[in-house]
Amino acid sequence: MKKSELIKTNAILQESLTKENEKYYSNLIVYIRVMAFFRDERKSEELLLEVLKDILDAQEQGLSAEEYFGKNPKKIADEIINQLPINLFDTIKILLIGMGAYLISTILPALIFPDNGLDIGRIFISGIYWTILVVFSLWLLGISLYQFKNTRSKIFYGLLLGLGVTVGVMVNMFVSTPIKIDLSGRVGIVTIVLVTGILLLIFFNQEDKKVWIPFVPIVVTSAVLGILTRIEFFSTLLISKEGKIGIAVILGILLLIQYVLIFKSSKK
Repeated sequence: MKKSELIKTNAILQESLTKENEKYYSNLIVYIRVMAFFRDERKSEELLLEVLKDILDAQEQGLSAEEYFGKNPKKIADEIINQLPINLFDTIKILLIGMGAYLISTILPALIFPDNGLDIGRIFISGIYWTILVVFSLWLLGISLYQFKNTRSKIFYGLLLGLGVTVGVMVNMFVSTPIKIDLSGRVGIVTIVLVTGILLLIFFNQEDKKVWIPFVPIVVTSAVLGILTRIEFFSTLLISKEGKIGIAVILGILLLIQYVLIFKSSKK
């Protein structure tokens, strides 16, 4: 069975779990997926599916997941992770997908205001930074499921992530490189239409569209705004101070929605 089929089967079977078992297994699946970052992905999904089937069998016999596996799910999860072979190819693939997802979600927002030009150097620097921060955040999410449950630890790691996000925003705002492309006027509109068309084509050709759905709202909205700011009738309003604030608020809301959707999909 392919990895995508294993994940799909897993998501379907999870719907049969009781509320108590669903919580137990959700924590287990998130922990294993993020902590097995350097391990074989397909083997990881096979073992997760086996665990899920064991929980469902126990559930039919009137046993909860905790009664069946014990009150220390972290120990079970660590044993599963230790069984998984190291697979750096999978790790590199995940990092490249993460980098690609960042470029997809940022290249069109970067084209909204035509006077700024497209700073390719900054986009790649930011992409590397945010990819590293996301990997760190996922690792933190994994260990927080079974450790660091006291309030002081939660505040510390919350502040640490907040600092990471703040640095990332500052990189996006203040880092500037000489590698820029002028995409104002009709050239910019044609570029936006081409980029949007390619991204939508890639999206509709994906077998598992759920992974990419969180990026659709911000990509489409940015494309529309980027075209409108290059049309004289709308540009006066949109490029004004009030217009820029309004666009920033819209993008902020869409980013928040995007992160919520990504978090929810990571549990399935």
